[in-house]
Amino acid sequence: MAEGRLFMKTAVVTGASSGIGKAIAIVFAQEGANVVVNYSKSFKEARDTVKMIEKMNAHAIAIRADVSNGKAVRKMIKQTLRNLKNIDILVNNAGINMDSPISQMTEKQWDRVLDVNLKGSFLCSQAVADVMFANKSGKIINLGAQTGIRGRKNGANYCASKAGVITLTKCLALELAPHIQVNCIIPGFIATDEVIQRYKLREKKKMKKISSGIPIGRLGSPQDIAEMALFLASGAQYITGQLFWVNGGMMMY
Repeated sequence: MAEGRLFMKTAVVTGASSGIGKAIAIVFAQEGANVVVNYSKSFKEARDTVKMIEKMNAHAIAIRADVSNGKAVRKMIKQTLRNLKNIDILVNNAGINMDSPISQMTEKQWDRVLDVNLKGSFLCSQAVADVMFANKSGKIINLGAQTGIRGRKNGANYCASKAGVITLTKCLALELAPHIQVNCIIPGFIATDEVIQRYKLREKKKMKKISSGIPIGRLGSPQDIAEMALFLASGAQYITGQLFWVNGGMMMY
């Protein structure tokens, strides 16, 4: 493989067995990075992601860890350092939905979504900070959500978690400066399998209706998010604490 923009860098991508995380892992590998494909339950999918990367003559390893569990996160980071020696980039992508009307939402549903989406981003960032401080360089890229700002019916837990991720990004950017840059990508409607199934977008009428509300005229792809992550991971030395909207113009700030 030719030397790319991330040649000899090591990236940990959480929730990388499918969707946006998988796309980021593959793009990073294409640019020369060694990639940790983190997963929680989807071993087969994580293994398939690793195999795809290896076919590009790049290096990847799959590591299982529930990002909401501090012990599991620390173990993942130790395993990464043991196998790949360093950590240059962290992408906090792992996230879940458990939507429910607020009157019916259980404490378990609230806690689990906040634990994975927000606490997980905190734990993983905390675990890599010392490594990046020692190197006097590092990139942390968080995945937020438009609904973390505007809200969503029946999604109080998810929206609150993503609002927290946005503010966490700013706090970490201040605390970890000047050597570690921390930024947040805010995806729009991205055509992952989960989104297509949830909104029944295989029905042409529903796809057309949603697409008509997006100035660029289509849903985004995981690749669109991966390209922004690559920009933030490979350069952006004077950018930190910022939100990057990748939504086809669906929301403008």
